[in-house]
Amino acid sequence: MGLFSRKQSRSEHEKAAQVFAEGYLPVIHYQTAQSVGKTRTHNEDALSAFSANMLTAEAAFSLGLFIVADGMGGHLNGEVASNLAVQNVSASVMRHVFDPLRLGQKNMAEGEIVEALELAVQTAHEAVMRQVSGGGTTLTAALVVNQMLYYAHVGDSRLYLSSAHDEFSPLTKDHSVVQRLTELGQISEKEAKEHPSRNVLFRALGQLEGFKVDVGSHTLHESTRLLLCSDGLWGLVKPGKLNSLATAMTRDPEAAQKLVDLANDAGGPDNISVILVTIT
Repeated sequence: MGLFSRKQSRSEHEKAAQVFAEGYLPVIHYQTAQSVGKTRTHNEDALSAFSANMLTAEAAFSLGLFIVADGMGGHLNGEVASNLAVQNVSASVMRHVFDPLRLGQKNMAEGEIVEALELAVQTAHEAVMRQVSGGGTTLTAALVVNQMLYYAHVGDSRLYLSSAHDEFSPLTKDHSVVQRLTELGQISEKEAKEHPSRNVLFRALGQLEGFKVDVGSHTLHESTRLLLCSDGLWGLVKPGKLNSLATAMTRDPEAAQKLVDLANDAGGPDNISVILVTIT
């Protein structure tokens, strides 16, 4: 029975945690899926998924970078903004994290990696500001370096995390008007789903003022699953069904596509992007 089964014995969970604690090099698998949806004529989402292992006499690294961006601002502007965001974050992380590790800087501190990821998103924001007048994009990025997960987030795309015995829960917080109103107690979660401002963001790459990146880190004590997605998925698929299919990734090579299909079956009013990751 796999590490992600909720029916695992306690000893199996302890064994998984022990393997990670002893410096075991994690194995990263991922699936991606994307759709323009049922009503849109073009795709303003962009995603990127990359993983690699490096094994030398001096160092061993397991690396992964996963990004989802949901563009806004009309046909051309949204597409260009999301593409620029993904390209710039990927290039910056490669230059400031992957290359130093590859070239022998073995002990980058956690703070250095967090700063590098924040810099990557800031670089992407500046590129969108320069090149896409009137456009913007969300961006959610997850960076795995051995037993550490680092993440950066702006907007209302999401990063969910689940360990071996837990259901998925969001690591990110939406930078949306309805999320703020819900936190203030002015509307209920049910009202938020139908609120006329439910798609309005107060923070995004490309905005003129008040730009800020949410960054964080999480130690991977045991086998872990990640889900990154645009609101075209989480806005339509109920949490229980989302959790069920995402959990099935280890035995279903079509799990990511099935999540996209569910969103389309629910009407598919928006572009849909999904990245599923298992770290074992």
